[in-house]
Amino acid sequence: MATFSERISDLMLEKEIRSPELAAIVGVDATSVNNWKRGKFQLFLSNAVKLANFFECSLEYLVGRCDNTATYSAKSCPPFYPRFIAVVEECGYSTYYLRKESPIKGAHLNKWKRGADPLIATLISAADFLKVSLDYLIGRED
Repeated sequence: MATFSERISDLMLEKEIRSPELAAIVGVDATSVNNWKRGKFQLFLSNAVKLANFFECSLEYLVGRCDNTATYSAKSCPPFYPRFIAVVEECGYSTYYLRKESPIKGAHLNKWKRGADPLIATLISAADFLKVSLDYLIGRED
């Protein structure tokens, strides 16, 4: 499967969009887009959602976790932290268990509860642990 850097480069070619244009759409510097294309990135959830919405793809496809290229029509995301906790509970876990047995630690939960924007790499770990897709985890799909 492709990596995020390969996906972002391919999607940009398909849409015939350059780094400065995509940067303006996402609200980042063109250097950030170029770093994403080189595989040097810290991709935050808010930027990943903007990218996936612009390219009309799932987060799973964008980050290289699946190869399904079907046009994706996402629903609007609810607030992250309440959705995350609801999915954790739906999967039969407590936040205590999550902190002890998964890569998601108390510091992550505390930051997210206060409104911090999670890194996609951390959410991938959470999605793997919970056995759900990134899009489901954040509420882009049912």
